[in-house]
Amino acid sequence: MTVPETSTVDQLILQHLDTANLPESSVDLVFAALLGQSDLDAALGGATTARPAASPENVGAAEPIGTYLSSIEVCGFRGIGQGSRLDLTPGPGLTIVTGRNGSGKSSFAEAAELALTGDNKRWAGRASVWQDGWRNLHASEEPYIRVRLGVDGHRNGAAVECHWTRDGGLADRTSFLQVTGQPRQSVADLGWDRPLELYRPFLSYAELGGLIGGRPSEMYDSLQRILGLGRLVEVENMLKTARKAMDGLRPQATAQLPALRSALAAHPDPRARQAEESLAGKDADLDRLELLADTDEHADTTATAPLRQLDVLELPERNQAAEIVDRLNAALRDLAELAGTPAEEARALARLLGEAISNHEAHPDQPCPVCGGRTLDTAWAEQARTELRRLTQRAERIEGAHRSQRESRRALRDFLPVIPRAIGADLTGVGLDTGAARAAWQRWDELLGSDDPRRIADEALETFDAVVAAVQPLQAAARAVLERQRQAWRPLVDQLRAWVATARKSQRAAENYTALRKAITWVQGIGQQIRNDKLAPVARDATTIWNTLRQESNVDLGAIRLAGTGTSRRVDLDVTVDGTPGAALSVMSQGELHSLALALFLPRATIRESPFRFLIIDDPVQSMDPVKVYGLAKVLDQVARDRQVVVFTHDDRLPAAVRHLQLKARVLTVSRLARSQVTVDHDGKGDPAARYLDDAWAIARDGTMADKIRSTVVCNLIRDALEYTCQEAIRRRDFRAGRPIMDTETAISDANGLRPLLALALLNDAGRVGELPGALQRLHSDARRVVAAVNGGAHGDHQGAPLTSLVDDARRVNERLARS
Repeated sequence: MTVPETSTVDQLILQHLDTANLPESSVDLVFAALLGQSDLDAALGGATTARPAASPENVGAAEPIGTYLSSIEVCGFRGIGQGSRLDLTPGPGLTIVTGRNGSGKSSFAEAAELALTGDNKRWAGRASVWQDGWRNLHASEEPYIRVRLGVDGHRNGAAVECHWTRDGGLADRTSFLQVTGQPRQSVADLGWDRPLELYRPFLSYAELGGLIGGRPSEMYDSLQRILGLGRLVEVENMLKTARKAMDGLRPQATAQLPALRSALAAHPDPRARQAEESLAGKDADLDRLELLADTDEHADTTATAPLRQLDVLELPERNQAAEIVDRLNAALRDLAELAGTPAEEARALARLLGEAISNHEAHPDQPCPVCGGRTLDTAWAEQARTELRRLTQRAERIEGAHRSQRESRRALRDFLPVIPRAIGADLTGVGLDTGAARAAWQRWDELLGSDDPRRIADEALETFDAVVAAVQPLQAAARAVLERQRQAWRPLVDQLRAWVATARKSQRAAENYTALRKAITWVQGIGQQIRNDKLAPVARDATTIWNTLRQESNVDLGAIRLAGTGTSRRVDLDVTVDGTPGAALSVMSQGELHSLALALFLPRATIRESPFRFLIIDDPVQSMDPVKVYGLAKVLDQVARDRQVVVFTHDDRLPAAVRHLQLKARVLTVSRLARSQVTVDHDGKGDPAARYLDDAWAIARDGTMADKIRSTVVCNLIRDALEYTCQEAIRRRDFRAGRPIMDTETAISDANGLRPLLALALLNDAGRVGELPGALQRLHSDARRVVAAVNGGAHGDHQGAPLTSLVDDARRVNERLARS
């Protein structure tokens, strides 16, 4: 498989997943892990994972902007008090920022890293004390960082700023991107999130040091970070953490089962027997167990069915019965009033009169067709109509009274139906006596079965009250029995529900565990392939850089491989020592390992696709032997041909190597005065000796300092200046003479003290200290007096000329020494 150099780890994993020989459940979990912890948790819980078509972190990402650094301005941060600015040239080239330890130079590097990345590798993963001291207490202004950028496509560039309130913590900062002529934007608009992972342009000494830890895994992890491969570890660890959690969940249900079975066996409730049946098979019937746990009542039995019927039995309201009895009494009163006037007779007479009236209307003033007597005239017709109305009303009233009586008796029967089976049951087994309720209900049934409506009307309410008085206590007693049964069952219900939930989790965990185990094995295998693919081009360039860096080292570097997984992960380096294969970590010095880290960092950080046209390297010289410093100078010069390279160092050997090799570089000097006042010499003309003498001059004029302390500090600074100038003169002379650098550095190291160094510089032999007075006199008329004064004064024994005069004399001696 061809791996594009710009492909992210997520993209590569996705490409391999398309053809992975994995179960769908394992594929889903890998997808979920790529999306994040919350998505993986959801997938483990059974949610469907939406599979991305591309690397999720690249979806919608802005096109990265190519940038250089124009300046780094810092106030109130780390070692910098009042605002100070480090001006840089935005474009390819090498800039070396020098300064003594504690001068504040590294504060510029850390400030830029924090502003542009939101983090700092020096603090990452360390105790909070490393972050707590970020604020400089000498600053009178609120802290800020302003990093000006030269941005491709923007004539006037841009700036990234961080601001803090006076009492805010490190994380309580306000950050923004300001492109000239445009509104403020989020720093995220730079589009650097993924490029920072892949092509991080910052390398601190802490990261270099990570390669020389005692454990192979630490070196492995450091290389992974430099190569942008930490994502593989993140995904694998996420899956492993999930697997461990699933492994812990798998046996929980089995472990809790004996206690559940014991509780079920000891419980009398019939549901316990059903639960035991559900647990009897190889696989428990979780659905049935869950149903049992959710069932408020156990299955009906001879005792429980009547109790449940009593519990739900609802007696009607008495006022409803009273309304029905009132209707019955009204009907009975109507019937009493109409006694002796049958309704049928009234209805028949009404029909006969109606027919006679109809005949009259058809044949007015004719004799009665029935009796042939009275003439059916108008007077007769009016009288007949009146009688017809009276007979009709009487018939309707009688019929209505009978109908109301029947409906009322039927309503009373329906009001309280026949005696329920529960009241007729024998409940003595649970301590209940249904006799009184049964007798009361039977009296009701007998009453409603009576043929005497008057008796029913008179006795209905009294009989109903007797039913209520007998049934309600029985219902209360039945409910009490049921509640006792519920209370006895409820603890087992809680235990059963908890076990079912655990069993489902254990079941799901077992499935997840299998899927995760296969997913992890696949990720480990494909991860090794991705590591090798990503490392190969970098390893080739690293070997080339190493060959430049190593200078006189007898270690040859061959193949570089990231091998192993988990606790056995390691870096395999094929090295030969004088042509003989050897183990890299056992034969490489700290300086060589630092050089190796640089050799691996530089190819990745300078890849064409990186938006960063700058590199910031903090303190790479430390632990390097002198020869490798020259190799580093050459490598940095090569990189600086198409990148802006900014190197921070307290070691003057790198600027010296650049000068001796006549390489093009800009050297800036950072100095720190009282109260964290940091200044930057941007003119490129200063050197360490001049800095020492300038500092000595400033302290010599400081009237607030005690005389003895002031003289001791001034004399030590003058001695530092003279020693530095001696070393530069020795290196320059030996370099021109072709002497091996290691021999030169050994001679300088062996010349311990100012006088031996002067003898080595002026007489080419540190052992000729006895001849030094004459050499000093030939160098400058004040040289012997200055050397004697600073040697004595450095130990607190200064006597003679004022300190300001001593500094002036020392400056002239130093200038003559520099030309020697």
